[in-house]
Amino acid sequence: MSRLFALAVSALAVLPAPVAAQTAPSYAHDPLVLLDHGVICQVTKRGARPAPDTLMGEINLIDQSREMDVTTRVVPAKAGISFGIKFTLRPGAGARDMNVIVTHPPMGPEGITRESWTAPIAEGRSSLNLFTFEFPYEMVPGEWIMALEADGERLLEQRFEVVSELAAPAVLSVCYGQDFVS
Repeated sequence: MSRLFALAVSALAVLPAPVAAQTAPSYAHDPLVLLDHGVICQVTKRGARPAPDTLMGEINLIDQSREMDVTTRVVPAKAGISFGIKFTLRPGAGARDMNVIVTHPPMGPEGITRESWTAPIAEGRSSLNLFTFEFPYEMVPGEWIMALEADGERLLEQRFEVVSELAAPAVLSVCYGQDFVS
């Protein structure tokens, strides 16, 4: 079933990837620090929890120690691919709940364009929030935005461009080996 993935832990470097020139910049404001963004080739579900403001009504929980396999803003629309953000709170910020918001082109029978859930964020730990493609109706090309808000203020926004499989050969090569794209 289609599910958004969320969880916490680990830190990585941020390396930009090519995107369209007219794309607005991604950003993070205090007390959040964006640690990485990109693709994880395969995740294993470790449970689920309710998320009524998502298409499926729940999010999957994953291994908290996962790192990005590819730092990129370009995401191939392929079943099994997960993409998202890894971030942390600056020291002294204290634990808090954040609203995770994913906006995307219309998908599903209702043409949903926005999904959200609340994530508890702990100071001193990284958080990982992902979307995983599981069904054809989810693999919608175009701009996808993952954002975090607290007290009505948008503190982090990371933009992704979902493209056809053939438009992201470098990501698929990492995930499936060179044979996939040769």
